[in-house]
Amino acid sequence: MDGYTQRKGRIYGTVLVTVETRRPVDLLPDREADTPAAWLAERPGFEIVCRDRARFFAEGATRGAPQALRVADRWHLWHNLGEAAEKCVYRHRSCLRLAPAPPE
Repeated sequence: MDGYTQRKGRIYGTVLVTVETRRPVDLLPDREADTPAAWLAERPGFEIVCRDRARFFAEGATRGAPQALRVADRWHLWHNLGEAAEKCVYRHRSCLRLAPAPPE
């Protein structure tokens, strides 16, 4: 589960993609928790739901497929890790020393 936009900043929806083939399965018209919850509830048997960390995706997955394991998708994990590393380096920038000049 991830979001998409039809008109930047105005119309948002939810795209459902199968992890195995990385192909879209369905486009949902909004990013409300009720919409993916209903979609998942109509299709029982999901064992894993991969999603981004948005609260409405978490709520929708929990209500629509309570038996499924919910995991974060790879892109968002790497993105969040990169942001955390950047913040850590920024906080500790005073600890960093300039590299010595190369010998001539």
